[in-house]
Amino acid sequence: MAWNSNFNNKDLNKDLSRVEEKSILNAGAPIAFDAGRAGKPYRDGWDIERAYREGSQKVTWVFRCIDAIAGNQAKLPIMLRKNNDQQGAVVTTDRPILELLNSKSNMGENSFIFRYRLSSQLLMSTRGAFIEKVKGRDGRIIALHLLPPQHTSPIPDARTFVSGYEVDLRNGTKVILKPDDVCWIRRPHPLDPYLSITPMESAGIAIELENLAKLYNRNYLLNDGRPGGLLVVRGDMEEDDKQELKSRFRGNLSRTGYTSVIASTDGVDYVDTSASPRDAAYIQLRQIQKEEILSAFGVPESVIGNASGRTFSNASEELRVFWMETMTPHLHQISRALDELDDKYYVDFDTSQIPILIIAKQERERYTMDEFQQGLISVNEYRDSTGRKKVESELADSLLSNPNLTPIANTEKPFKPEEQQPVDMAGVDQGAPAGGLPPMEGAAEMPQPAPPAPIPVPEGEGQPAETAAISPEEQLSAFESVQAQMQQKFMEEVENKADSDTDRWTEILDRALERLFERQQRVVTEKAFGKKSLKALSSGVLTAEMFFDTEVWNKQLNDDIKPVIVAICNEAKDYVSSKTNSPAEIDEEELEELTQQQIARMQQANQTTLEEIQSAVLVALASGDDEDKSALLRLALVAIFINLLRKRRRAMAEHEAQTAFNSGVYLAGKDSGGLTKTWTTRQDSKVRTAHQFLDGKTVDFGEGFAVGGAMLRFPGDPIAPPSLTYNCRCRLRFRFD
Repeated sequence: MAWNSNFNNKDLNKDLSRVEEKSILNAGAPIAFDAGRAGKPYRDGWDIERAYREGSQKVTWVFRCIDAIAGNQAKLPIMLRKNNDQQGAVVTTDRPILELLNSKSNMGENSFIFRYRLSSQLLMSTRGAFIEKVKGRDGRIIALHLLPPQHTSPIPDARTFVSGYEVDLRNGTKVILKPDDVCWIRRPHPLDPYLSITPMESAGIAIELENLAKLYNRNYLLNDGRPGGLLVVRGDMEEDDKQELKSRFRGNLSRTGYTSVIASTDGVDYVDTSASPRDAAYIQLRQIQKEEILSAFGVPESVIGNASGRTFSNASEELRVFWMETMTPHLHQISRALDELDDKYYVDFDTSQIPILIIAKQERERYTMDEFQQGLISVNEYRDSTGRKKVESELADSLLSNPNLTPIANTEKPFKPEEQQPVDMAGVDQGAPAGGLPPMEGAAEMPQPAPPAPIPVPEGEGQPAETAAISPEEQLSAFESVQAQMQQKFMEEVENKADSDTDRWTEILDRALERLFERQQRVVTEKAFGKKSLKALSSGVLTAEMFFDTEVWNKQLNDDIKPVIVAICNEAKDYVSSKTNSPAEIDEEELEELTQQQIARMQQANQTTLEEIQSAVLVALASGDDEDKSALLRLALVAIFINLLRKRRRAMAEHEAQTAFNSGVYLAGKDSGGLTKTWTTRQDSKVRTAHQFLDGKTVDFGEGFAVGGAMLRFPGDPIAPPSLTYNCRCRLRFRFD
């Protein structure tokens, strides 16, 4: 039962007029109907200044969460929608309110600073955020100011919910602002309509524990890393000596490391009274605190800059959850409140350029496209759901059934099946003999429709005699010509996609090699100038193998690069499937064999690096002074890895990505009958002479390409001599005979 269900409207109005005389005590009555609180500034015990000092100012996770949410909100453009509708069209004309929200909010703050502080206050304050609307003489809003939430209080009112806002100024005076002059933004509190909820409340204990743990650890280090304990001095001790010991072991801030001194007999004992690291579970405690704080704010760890231990897919999903579950409600909360600033248009955030939301939108559009292709929705329904303008067409309002795109229903008007025909039959001569099965013996003959009445043609405007009628053979020839052109266009699109896929995989492989070689440079440099290596360098016994283990780096290359090579081969299989219009398969054993051959060739890069380092070590050892040896070795290693990262890495990526794609095409297409394969070059100045003569050469799929005295199965064949394949970027194409 509602709190005011015992009153009709007249009774309620009478009671409102007597609210100061008698309080309504029904359960669930708003605070404004409490005579003890109505008309008085409403405050709670939350200390936002302390929340800032002990939360955002001292706890890294709190600061990064607030910064991530506020920063992403503040950088989004704000737009207006027509008809004051959340789904209305975007207003393209300039409006004064857009200048305040997107450019300059007031004399001292641009819009980014203003909106950043707005989100920060919403996340920390239990009273929400208060925006003062500064109006000009004409009543138009000319500036927006944030009121200090710790000094601003709403005044409950029984009739208008809020009769004003009291602001405590720094000089001790109080100002009452009218409700129309303040925009109050808050996250709805489940129990109190005059309060806002903040994630810092639910994360309060975790924040406090984080502060105490860090403070204790800091003070422990300030106390020379000495824990608290009990010092027992056996024997008599003068009071001055006892005080001296106490002052020496008195501890530091917050009495961290404080040691009590007790006189006893026979020697000295020390009892450690502090908690051990195992008992304190410091690492586990901080990890749990971090997870609680991040969960309270709804900010995944990858969003604030740490994606370690996550796959690309998991990091992407965390980013999607952040924008869907955290940012979208936060933006909606602000936009619904700011909507009162413009009574004609709806205030909204423009999120159309957020990459993860673009991907989500594309996924929805693909699902809608599947529905359209299955005949579940019409063209106009598809266009409307994807944000496109509807078209005026009866066919666009129809549900089209595959495979002939036959209209089976209409979403806008009654459907007449007898008037419909398949889309791909439009324009076919209705008088032509009907195809299909011959009539059954004894069956009644179907009535033939009357031929259409001829359309009168004005004299002198008729068609030429030679084009007045087209024979069925000519129609068939024209159809086959169009079909051939469409097939050719499709094949060209497939080839272009294959080229773009290869270029994309080249970039992916290049990045994987870059991470591997950068890690290699860091590890090798650290080992080369470690204590053991420098001692060996000084004594003249240093070898490259002491800080560059080829076996380890070969295994690392196999672990990092092999999955990329396999993925490229599988995408090449899809390319073969699209060209043959049938599923293609790759034998797993053959794929493993080819992949291992290619990885073995790539591992030669580590052998080359080892040989270069060996030469550098010999040059460094030939120098007399230890400092010169170290300097020469350092310069040589820098030069070696600069060449590896800037030149050799890119050449390897281009060569091996194309080779992997070619090998995938070869494995997927060799079991298909009636296929030939063609060698195509990049047709630029980098193509080696031996390959220029192979450009456009076509052989049966089971045969090889003869070049330089060797037979290559495909460009970049890993079992071919390196002189014929190194840096090869040629492509393998195939077709039906």
